[in-house]
Amino acid sequence: MADPDVLTEVPAALKRLAKYVIRGFYGIEHALALDILIRNPCVKEEDMLELLKFDRKQLRSVLNNLKGDKFIKCRMRVETAADGKTTRHNYYFINYRTLVNVVKYKLDHMRRRIETDERDSTNRASFKCPVCSSTFTDLEANQLFDPMTGTFRCTFCHTEVEEDESAMPKKDARTLLARFNEQIEPIYALLRETEDVNLAYEILEPEPTEIPALKQSKDHAATTTVAASLAGGHHREAWTTKGPSYEDLYTQNVVINMDDQEDLHRASLEGKSAKERPIWLRESTVQGAYSSEDMKEGGIDMDAFQEREEGRAGPDDNEEVMRALLIHEKKTSSAMAGSVGA
Repeated sequence: MADPDVLTEVPAALKRLAKYVIRGFYGIEHALALDILIRNPCVKEEDMLELLKFDRKQLRSVLNNLKGDKFIKCRMRVETAADGKTTRHNYYFINYRTLVNVVKYKLDHMRRRIETDERDSTNRASFKCPVCSSTFTDLEANQLFDPMTGTFRCTFCHTEVEEDESAMPKKDARTLLARFNEQIEPIYALLRETEDVNLAYEILEPEPTEIPALKQSKDHAATTTVAASLAGGHHREAWTTKGPSYEDLYTQNVVINMDDQEDLHRASLEGKSAKERPIWLRESTVQGAYSSEDMKEGGIDMDAFQEREEGRAGPDDNEEVMRALLIHEKKTSSAMAGSVGA
């Protein structure tokens, strides 16, 4: 059973105390950052960046300043994303018990500092010589005192010294301290109101929560993105029937067929005009050799032979030998036919 004196919700007085202190002694950036932590128990650093629109370096400087003064605390958590990657995130929150203690300590330190400074400046007298303008403190009064005349005289020119009014404090210590108490009275009232407040552990050490406003903006952005993608998909499908899409600009279909190379080469040769045969190919320059008509009678077509020779890149030695054997065979067969006819 829970203790009835333990509060499970932060009182409004504690929230007002945090706002008064942060607005009275810090800048506007610190006030904005603390306002988010007052409205939300525990906030992730990335969410604060999204809400405040600060630069990451600026936000971390503000948060480190508040953390150094013990106004906020930081908790680091390791989270695993959907793809299995682990990342570290900083979560910031306010421990109101520590906040109250820090405010009490700082205010008491300020009050003591004012009292000490004003007391020292008020009680410590200062003396000045009107002739040589030498100055003396109250610690040197035993050296200035002349027992014969009962006065304070300068140790250099023996002239009676006067109290230095310029070294006197501008304001009375009681006036300055009263002004301080008057200005800090609203904070003192809130401290007295929250003196006996006992907060539950889940309030002092809260768990991370999701900000409603940020969640709505994320959901709206996700819905807008999905709607835009669907609309873009329908729009692209409507255009696919009219022409190629942007994806087809970088798609190339290349087909290599080695069997068609011969046909292409043959077609290119057919398109060329026939070259004139040289004289040494039309008529033999060797006496007693066969003419082109004799070679045609023997079954050797010189035009076809020339075309075949031109179609080849370069005849080899075997083709030369075959041609010589064909000519020799024709000559032998003609000689035998002549002898039989005789």
